[in-house]
Amino acid sequence: MWASPTIGLHVSFQGLRQLDALSSDKIEDLGEASAYVKKAAVICGTSDPALLPGNLEARLAVAELDAAKDRDKLVSDDQVAEAFNFMSDEFQVPHPARLTASDILQYRSVQASIFPHIFSPKTVSGSRPIGTIVMLYQLWFNGGVTEGVRKAALLDRPPGSLKLRTSSATSRLDRNPNLIGREYQMAGYSYFNQRTPQQIGSFLDRLTGIIGLPNGN
Repeated sequence: MWASPTIGLHVSFQGLRQLDALSSDKIEDLGEASAYVKKAAVICGTSDPALLPGNLEARLAVAELDAAKDRDKLVSDDQVAEAFNFMSDEFQVPHPARLTASDILQYRSVQASIFPHIFSPKTVSGSRPIGTIVMLYQLWFNGGVTEGVRKAALLDRPPGSLKLRTSSATSRLDRNPNLIGREYQMAGYSYFNQRTPQQIGSFLDRLTGIIGLPNGN
């Protein structure tokens, strides 16, 4: 998905701000959930949501509606950690980071201090499906939870309390001297470039199964 022939997912800081604003709207029915997923896909770099593999868009919409109605349907930190570790194994990263639920909780709580509507704060028991996808992308891009994030977690900032200028935030998010992060990026790009659309679809089926997306049928 991150580097498939049809999708070039990349979320800039400005894109994250747009997505956070979009994610602040309440979802009350499947139509609103579907509209949210379509708009989120465009913000995340997919100009045509119809290019999303299989029924992924429909599954995300159902999952978003379920999570809006019942917080027990949020994606757990254990599921996110398992999904990331699955990606590490599938991409055959030379020096994989092994994440736990505690790592995921730490990561999303820091991100929630900047984007409180995409990422759930630590007072919430899990993550929204779209937030989970964005989080997995960021964890892949950075090679797991960086030392900077771990230090920021110690500050225990409230949700939405950290206001960053676009220029400074872009340099923090897009410039990546982390060697493990580069290993993850290269391994991911190589993986998708060598896979057929069917193989990529199989990968996504397993990944979305780990995070518990409904079938959407």
